[in-house]
Amino acid sequence: MWWSGRAGTVALTALVALTALTSVTACHPVRITPALRPGAHGPAVRDLQARLAQLALFPHDPTGRYGAGTARAVRTFQQEAGLSVTGTYASADRSALTSRTRRPTHTELHHTGKIRDRSDN
Repeated sequence: MWWSGRAGTVALTALVALTALTSVTACHPVRITPALRPGAHGPAVRDLQARLAQLALFPHDPTGRYGAGTARAVRTFQQEAGLSVTGTYASADRSALTSRTRRPTHTELHHTGKIRDRSDN
């Protein structure tokens, strides 16, 4: 194979694009946030539940457990927001929800007293 020492236009363009992408991601790493679905648990679920409660879609105290009640509230939100109705809370749902709500307060995240049935959240 013969090597001329000159890069072709396509190769050079690709190299410039790759270099730019590498420098951008090095400064601002992409955070991949996994989707939440029934069976998930933890602070991210509690935040989701508190935000859904701000929109009167989740009539329970946040438990941090993604059960049937949370899935039902997510599906209702997805339908009202014009998103794909899946019951799974993915990045498009997160963007839509955070643009319609504010960051939950400590009280909203940890309030107790109005739960109907903790097992179904």
